[in-house]
Amino acid sequence: MNGSAVRPAATLILLGLLGAAPSASAQEAPEGRPECPAGVIVNVFVENQSIYEEDGPEDGQSHGWVQRLAAWVANRVHIRTRKGLIESELLFRAGDCFDQLLLDESERSLRSLSFLAEADIRHAPASDGRMDVFVTTRDDWTLKLDVRPELDQGLRFAYLGGAEENFLGTGTLLGVYVRDQVEQRDVGVHLRNPRLARTRFDGAISGGRTRTGTFFTESLSYPFVGEVGRWAFVESYSLREDIFPYATQDAGSSTYVSLPMQTRRAEVTVGRRFGTPGNLTVLAAGVSWEGLRFDDFPEGVEVVPGLDYSSRVNADEAMIEAVAGQTAPRRIPRLHAVVGKRNIRFITRRGLDAVRAEQDVRVGTQAMVAAGTTLGGAELGAEGTHREVRGSISLFGGAAGDSWVFNSELNLEGAWLPGTERPARSFRDVLGEFDAYLYWQPGVASRHTVVLGLSGAGGWDNARPFQLTLGGPLRVRGYGRLDFPAARRLVVNLEDRITLDAPFSDVFDVGLAFFVDVGAGWKGDAPFSTDSGLRGAAGAGLRFAFPDGNRQVVRFDLAVPLEAGGLRDYQLRIGYDATSLLATLRDLQVLRSRGAGPSTVFLGGR
Repeated sequence: MNGSAVRPAATLILLGLLGAAPSASAQEAPEGRPECPAGVIVNVFVENQSIYEEDGPEDGQSHGWVQRLAAWVANRVHIRTRKGLIESELLFRAGDCFDQLLLDESERSLRSLSFLAEADIRHAPASDGRMDVFVTTRDDWTLKLDVRPELDQGLRFAYLGGAEENFLGTGTLLGVYVRDQVEQRDVGVHLRNPRLARTRFDGAISGGRTRTGTFFTESLSYPFVGEVGRWAFVESYSLREDIFPYATQDAGSSTYVSLPMQTRRAEVTVGRRFGTPGNLTVLAAGVSWEGLRFDDFPEGVEVVPGLDYSSRVNADEAMIEAVAGQTAPRRIPRLHAVVGKRNIRFITRRGLDAVRAEQDVRVGTQAMVAAGTTLGGAELGAEGTHREVRGSISLFGGAAGDSWVFNSELNLEGAWLPGTERPARSFRDVLGEFDAYLYWQPGVASRHTVVLGLSGAGGWDNARPFQLTLGGPLRVRGYGRLDFPAARRLVVNLEDRITLDAPFSDVFDVGLAFFVDVGAGWKGDAPFSTDSGLRGAAGAGLRFAFPDGNRQVVRFDLAVPLEAGGLRDYQLRIGYDATSLLATLRDLQVLRSRGAGPSTVFLGGR
């Protein structure tokens, strides 16, 4: 299978990307049905509110002048989400039998949309076993300027972007951005529509320039619809010409080695669920393709001193030798299959990751196992073998009590090379990661949420570029992104999040955070890696959500290493919550070294 074979899907995405969701109106249901024990839905009333109320809250109290001004400005600049788009997310219609599960799943589906700040679905009896359903949503502010400065060995803007996440009220995202994280620099555009061509297909496309070339991604997916959906589909293609950055020294270093590389990936997978919500079996099958090239090796390997890419110099022989073991080219078509068990339900909690808003939290268990084998004509970059069997396992466990929530996830993958001439190297590209987070809220009226996190990651016998670092915004936050290179890493985070009553709490939500990070990295076999010893940092942050009730939280964090050096080594960053159940628990440094394969996370659902 050639990676370019999936490119025509990009044309389909462009044709439907600006399509609006279909409009539907509530109808009167037929007379009550005897086969509907809970009654029949006779009317569905949808109220799609803008960002702020202008007429005052329901309790009759008047808004403050700041809220009135914000409402007047925001509601006139913002285009309200189309009513038809909201109706298309609902899993029920007027005339259907009433089913509380479908109401709950519809509410969760609406809450997952980034352009909605709130969603609520309620019902009330009408007459003779009939039921009225009331759907209320409130828009988020979607015209966004995203600026994330970092003071990490000098002031830089890690991200600059502008986007409209709900173009003309259709849910279409249109954006441009510059991502500059020292070693990676992308300038790109992206588009996405969750209702492609008025269907439940999700279309996305992005492209732009990297430091060394171009990147392009497109995907067409039909996710499982909540816990009741039976079918899922994903098609994706990506091309990326870039560098892989290897940090070369201990903390205080400002040097990395850049390895130019080109990666192409493609996948088509179809999944099917069997069983009932809360007790589902998942089966899937598909094909994938991966191409990995290092056309500029060894001449293109460079050293970047002072983290200044404009002053790079050629790497010496020792540095080239250190990375040579991870530069074998590959062209690998695969046939893969997935089997899984999903026993998941959802609960809602307020103020875990969001300052005040509700969020949906998974509880229960899930196990997904994938395996794939190469098809004919594979180029594996391994001596004495022409076949590779690749497998992965993903495990999830979650639980909750009245005042606590626990989520954990383990992902492990690797490749087996049958018939290799060197049995000791029959397994390679082994990657593992583990995350566990415990949230505790002392009482119903408490302003505090205490979060304890444990995160581990590692790699073994990696023949594709791989390296971890201990420092960075998602790890030990008092150190830079390239501090303490390692092959294995373990980090513990403890954080106290405090909700504040800000002067303008009817406009935005504000909170504080105090945190301590402790971790260690181990050398292993990754190039330039070291044993870091135990490292720690402490800091404080300001948490901000706009408008009030928004689930996405912006962080302003200041962190200081817990060692000699004091404030001169502090890190200042603006970004999103590092510890958050709102995002899938995946380590980005592990993710960049993964091979192509089935989307087990996608097929498992949220």
